[in-house]
Amino acid sequence: MAPTEGEQTKSKGRSRVFASVLSLIFPGLGQIARGRIITGFLFLSNVALYFIPLFITQNVEYDIQTPSLLIAVGVWVCSAFDAFLYKSSFLVLALLVSLFCFGSGFFGAYFLLPHLDI
Repeated sequence: MAPTEGEQTKSKGRSRVFASVLSLIFPGLGQIARGRIITGFLFLSNVALYFIPLFITQNVEYDIQTPSLLIAVGVWVCSAFDAFLYKSSFLVLALLVSLFCFGSGFFGAYFLLPHLDI
């Protein structure tokens, strides 16, 4: 016997809640569990990229760790919201790619360039 439409809606709702809880535990895991692998890896790489400056000693006179932590937590929470959505939007992917490019430049400028003899 095929499930009714109401049962299918409940099942989809539960799977979306489960995916968003997975993303709260580990960023991007909910997207990967729902088959959106590229989106999941973008969330994971963004959070990792912005958490790395928290563990590296800095020799600059202004605070880099606080904005980095705020961006990482924001991306992590957005990962849970995105996992709850039915479909991923193009704007979410564009935001993730731009955050990744900004984070790469941020990381390179403050943590790699000072150690190079250029």
